[in-house]
Amino acid sequence: MNSANAKAACKSVIDNAELLKPGNKNAAAAIEQALFVLEEEFGIRVKKEENVKAVLKAEKAPVEVSEKPAPQKDEPVPMPKENKAKKPKSTLSKFDKARYMKDVNMSKEQLKDVTAQKKRNKLAVERVPYTLYSTNAYGKYANRMFEKLTISITSGYGKQLAGFFKALRASGVKVLSKTYISMVFLSSVIAFFAVALLASVLFSAPSIIIQILRGIMLGVLAAGLTAIVMYFYPSSVAKTRESAIKEDLPFVIINMAAVAGSGAKPISLFKTILSSEEYPGIRDEIKKIVNYVTLFGYDLSTALRAVARDTPSLRFKDLLDGIVNTIESGGDLKQYLNAMADEALTTYRLERKKSVEQIGTYSDIYTTILIAAPLLFFVTLAIIQTMGGEIGGMSVATLATFGTYLVIPLLNVGFIIFINAVQPK
Repeated sequence: MNSANAKAACKSVIDNAELLKPGNKNAAAAIEQALFVLEEEFGIRVKKEENVKAVLKAEKAPVEVSEKPAPQKDEPVPMPKENKAKKPKSTLSKFDKARYMKDVNMSKEQLKDVTAQKKRNKLAVERVPYTLYSTNAYGKYANRMFEKLTISITSGYGKQLAGFFKALRASGVKVLSKTYISMVFLSSVIAFFAVALLASVLFSAPSIIIQILRGIMLGVLAAGLTAIVMYFYPSSVAKTRESAIKEDLPFVIINMAAVAGSGAKPISLFKTILSSEEYPGIRDEIKKIVNYVTLFGYDLSTALRAVARDTPSLRFKDLLDGIVNTIESGGDLKQYLNAMADEALTTYRLERKKSVEQIGTYSDIYTTILIAAPLLFFVTLAIIQTMGGEIGGMSVATLATFGTYLVIPLLNVGFIIFINAVQPK
C-alpha cells in the first residue's frame, strides 16, 4: 500500500471538488482518476458509472444566478438550511382523542365548529376593516353645487348647529358634516322641482297662473319637508344605536369583567369583545377603540376618551370614562368592572320587569279597543239595521264593510307597530 499515492489521490479529490462546476470536464476526469487510485490502494469499490452520471447531470442542470452579493472575506459563508419535518398536528392517538371527546361530551361536528370559529376570531382581531368616511357621487355633486353656501352657513351658525353635528357623529353616518349639509340642499332642490312639475301637470286649474302658483307652493312644501327629514335623520339613527348599545351593554360588561379577572391587558378586553359576534349593537364602538390603538397608534386612554365623546349612549360613555380613570389612577380594573357588571345587571332586570308590566297594560288596552269596541260597533249596526235607519247618509252594510276590511285591520297593524317600537329587543 503506497500511502503517498493515497494522500495525493485524496488531495486531488478535494482540490478538484472545489473546482467542479457545470461544464468543467477536466475536474470531473481528475476526480474519477483519483477515485480509481483509491480503489487500487484501499480496495474501495466505487461505482464509476454513478459518478459519471452525477457529473453529466450537473453539466445539464441550468445555472442559477444568485442576486445576493458574494460574501466578503471576513464574512462567514451562509450554510444551507436543513429541511425540518413538519410537526404533527396532534400527538393524541385516535383512541385517546375519541375518549377525551366522549368525556367532554363533544361530537366531531362541534369540534370542527369550534376550530373554525377560533380561526375566524383570530382573523377578525388581526384584520379589522375600518372606514372613517366614505364618498359617493351624490355627495361629490352636492359639494360642487353648494359647497360655498355650506361653508358660509357652518361658519356663521356653528353654535346653532352644534347639536346637529353631535348627532351626526353619534349616528355613525360615514359622511362629513359639510358634505351632509350640501346633500340636504341638493335633495331639497330636487324635491322642489319634482313636486312642482308633477303638481302643475297632474292638477288642473281654471287659470295657468293659479296652476303654476299651486305647483310652486307644493314644491316649497316638499323641499321644506325633505330638509326637515334629513335634518332629524341623524338624531333618529343615533337613538336607534343608543337602544342597541343599551341592550348589549350589561352582557358586554360581564364579559369584560371575566377577561379582566384573568389578568389580561386592558386592550385585550375590547379585542375579545370585537372578536365575538354576539354583540352587534356595540360592535361599531368597540371597533373604533381597537382601531384607534392598533391603526392610529393612540394610547388606550386617548382612544377611550375619543369614543366616549361621540358615543350616543350615556351609559357606555360613563363606563369608558370610569375605565380611563381607573387605569390612570392605578386602580383595580377587575374590581371596577365587577361592580359595574352587578349594577348593569340589576338595572337590566328592573327594566325587563317594567317592560313586562307595560305589556300587561297594553294587553288591557288592546282588549278594550280592538276586541270589545268592534263587538259593540257591530251590535249597534245590527240594531240600526233592524230599525231601517242610516248613519250619515251611509247604509249599515257599507259601514260594516268599511269597518271590517279597513278600520279594524289598520288599527291592529298600528298596534303591532306600536308594541314593536316600545318593546325592548
